[in-house]
Amino acid sequence: MDYLTKSILLELLNFSTNQNKKLFVIGGTLRDYLSRKPCSDFDLTGINAAELGMNFSRSLNFTHIPLDKTPGRSTTRVILDQKFHLDFTDLQGQTIEEDLSQRDFTINAMGLLLSDFLSGRKSIIDPHNGQEDLIKKKIRVLQGPIFPSDPLRMLRAFRFAATLNFEIDADTLTTISRHKEKLSESAAERIWHELTIFFKSCNTIPLLKVMQNCGLLDCLFPKSDIAQYEKVESLLEAPENTFPEYTNKFNASTFLDKHFLLKLSVLKNTAQGCNLCLSNAESQVIEQALSGAKSLAQIYLKGSPELNETYELTKNIHGELLAAITLFNTGSEMSDVGERTLFCNHILKFYYDQFLPAMSEKPLLNGKDIVHQFQLSPSPLFGRILSDIQKAQVLGNISTPEDAVALAGDIIQSQTKESNG
Repeated sequence: MDYLTKSILLELLNFSTNQNKKLFVIGGTLRDYLSRKPCSDFDLTGINAAELGMNFSRSLNFTHIPLDKTPGRSTTRVILDQKFHLDFTDLQGQTIEEDLSQRDFTINAMGLLLSDFLSGRKSIIDPHNGQEDLIKKKIRVLQGPIFPSDPLRMLRAFRFAATLNFEIDADTLTTISRHKEKLSESAAERIWHELTIFFKSCNTIPLLKVMQNCGLLDCLFPKSDIAQYEKVESLLEAPENTFPEYTNKFNASTFLDKHFLLKLSVLKNTAQGCNLCLSNAESQVIEQALSGAKSLAQIYLKGSPELNETYELTKNIHGELLAAITLFNTGSEMSDVGERTLFCNHILKFYYDQFLPAMSEKPLLNGKDIVHQFQLSPSPLFGRILSDIQKAQVLGNISTPEDAVALAGDIIQSQTKESNG
């Protein structure tokens, strides 16, 4: 723990002690602390902890926001900086043991006095043997109506297993299977939040198969086929095995940020009745990737594409080309993987060696030039002229402004003849 963080927590300890209030470090904070992982946020509880947190923030001029105003379980977040915050949640029940018994999994049902946390004393309050499960890397649900009271916790079990690289306890899986239908009672926004974290994790296919075996996957993506999902994840995690020349493109941060959407798109595309709360931008990425993959398949099945077809295809897919190629190259309906990969490499070579360099150059002709050269008023013809000039520039058919003017003249002349019948 860095000096600044510790000094703020010591201020908090002094503040709570002066008010005769005990605070406990709980949840993911304590779990990460025991696993020797760095903490950027701290989960704290105690009697009327939300109010205490609000007063503490005011004493040091920090920003605080209410996360939950429900009486008896209020939560206040105190924002210390962009990467560091404290969450104060009211104690559930009269004692810390009673509070911990209402949590989800044993690894999250441990507590430690803030004073002990800061002094390094590991006098962990652990009524459900969470430390043992932490060592064994087990996700085990607490006894009682944990899943019926909040069905989203079933999905959270898989999220924790994916992010922590843990295994879900067999009895917990049995309980999930028994209550799986209740997942539909959870808000779509909460489900999507958990799925986003799950899909952003690496090597999720083993857990996805477990999710399928216990029946939870069918509650999310009815009748989905995970065969392509496995291929997509394999390609995304090791693009050098399929596209060695373009590994750096597949590993670029802008594309890495879309990995989770590509995984989802496979399940969403094959599922029936799936309804998730995606943002418009996320939905657009998926739609463009699926549409692009379909266009790639259509051109591929025709045989060797002409340069004009390659250009039009690339222009239409453009920003989601890597996503579309990933989905096309892993399509379960095709078996000629080698030929598909060669075709994709051909498209990628055109895109990176010819299309993008030409598109980054200054246009050989613009709208003002057309007005000046041909005394034309702005009209739909402008769009056709500029589009055809751009295409000719990318394909290498023209290379100078004079070439562009000549081509524009030919287009105008052709348009005039068509108009005159």
